[in-house]
Amino acid sequence: MSNKWKVFWVASFAFVVFFQACGMHSWQEMLVSTSDEKQMGREFDSLVKIGDKSVMGAGESIFEPNTAAKKVLWDYYQARAKEVVNAIDKNDLDALLPSGKECNKQACTKDNFFEFKIINSKTRNAFAVPGGYVYFYTAILKDFKSESELVSVLGHEVGHVVKHHSRDRIVKQIGASAIIDLLLGPGIGGTLAELGAGFWLTKNGQDDESESDVLGFYYTNKIGISSQGLSDFFGRGLRSYNAATGECNEGKESSLLDVFSTHPPSCERVNRNTERIKNSGQNFPKDKNCANGCFTDLVKAAGI
Repeated sequence: MSNKWKVFWVASFAFVVFFQACGMHSWQEMLVSTSDEKQMGREFDSLVKIGDKSVMGAGESIFEPNTAAKKVLWDYYQARAKEVVNAIDKNDLDALLPSGKECNKQACTKDNFFEFKIINSKTRNAFAVPGGYVYFYTAILKDFKSESELVSVLGHEVGHVVKHHSRDRIVKQIGASAIIDLLLGPGIGGTLAELGAGFWLTKNGQDDESESDVLGFYYTNKIGISSQGLSDFFGRGLRSYNAATGECNEGKESSLLDVFSTHPPSCERVNRNTERIKNSGQNFPKDKNCANGCFTDLVKAAGI
């Protein structure tokens, strides 16, 4: 064996040993630490706060709970979000928190790691960025028909953060070498602005979506609210969806678009979620926090 190949194999072995010794589970984790993820989210959120056009569309603005009715809705949203965070397994939550001085500096604890925001927008969507920043648009809040739908989608978006899906997408999109240069350079804010809000609203891969659906089910089940909301929300636009059974006919819904979609077909997602509910024997209500009005009533009263 030539010296060149000996050097190659020794270096490869050393890399693997280092990789495992650091407790890393992916090459993305090696390039972007949890501290880096928190920095990404913090800088992205700073762009949202100032209404930067790279991440905020025309007419979009931060939701302000500046009336009594909006304050009630805001508090309700934050309370349901906190329930989801409290349902995260301890090991998963610990793996999100930056370690050492960085965490102490930012006071990263399980109680304040996640930040849940609302954006006034006609866009019917929600998204999460690295570091625990989760954004819901007012249009999607208006579209939900139950607390179960809200909590299911909250759980789904938290699942993306827990599994570091956004981090992995960034690394894959802009490349490992660019990430290294970026983290050694002045910061990541410029790159986040360059990616723009459109990046966060584009579709995740099928495996990522399916993984987040499973976590969304797990969290709602642990909280004690029906996981049917995920099926209802994704099934509402399907011709064959039966709200009574929570199922749809995949044969009627399939199309060429499904084959090339980066999301699993909606009908497939609906049926998988409904199957999880049946197998678990779950029998929880779709609305359980109605002492001061159910979720849909609070949305209407807020006039968003």
